[in-house]
Amino acid sequence: MCSEENIEVVDRVQRFLARAYSRAALPYLVVGLLLIVVIVIAGREIEHHINAIESWITKLGPWGVFAFVGLFVLATSFLLPDTVLCIIAGALFGMFWGVAAVLAGSVLAGAMQFALSHKLLRARIQRTFAARPSLAAIQRAVSRDEFRLQALLRLTPLNPATISYLLGAAGVRFSGFMIAFLALTPNLVIEVYFGHVGKHAARLAGSDARTAHLHDLVIIGGLVVCVAVMVLVSRMARKAVMQAVAVTEKAGQSTIKP
Repeated sequence: MCSEENIEVVDRVQRFLARAYSRAALPYLVVGLLLIVVIVIAGREIEHHINAIESWITKLGPWGVFAFVGLFVLATSFLLPDTVLCIIAGALFGMFWGVAAVLAGSVLAGAMQFALSHKLLRARIQRTFAARPSLAAIQRAVSRDEFRLQALLRLTPLNPATISYLLGAAGVRFSGFMIAFLALTPNLVIEVYFGHVGKHAARLAGSDARTAHLHDLVIIGGLVVCVAVMVLVSRMARKAVMQAVAVTEKAGQSTIKP
């Protein structure tokens, strides 16, 4: 690979990750707009609707959580953004059960996606990546710096299922894959927290109280801090991934020189 091609591949990866950052913000914007619309339409009745939903979830008992886990595994395996489901989990189940359901669904989905890409879909995925130089370059970097880069990829806004399929097709070890997968946990918790705060904000908007209490401000402020930290960490991870890709492409270039 010549120097110009090397630079072009690295540039493609950079643009690919930049687009992923833009797409990652979309679910938050959509959910925020929907929340505003619901508050405007429902008005003072919104708390009644929230209580009705909570009552329905309570009646479902553990089956509601199990059904959500199954839906999570199926939907994310078809590349539906997990952010949407995490926010829904936080709104429906609260923090404890929301995080539990999302973690269980994520781990099961990741294991299934790894098995599918490693055993059944490997050739098809490799052909797909061959037509996507950015993903192929990331996969080559993973093969060179396996565990570290797996963990870094989980901190970027790339779709977790896409990463799982990529890593399974790359032939990484399953044990390392699952350990690195846990790096996704903070992002999942923050996304669930976003749904929890959204429901709290909707209930606050529909109440008769004219001012927010300190407890309310702490909850909302905590979300702002968490999102800021998540953005900072993901940017650092993206920079590290870009460096790993650049080193891998340079090493590949040097090995083919006479």
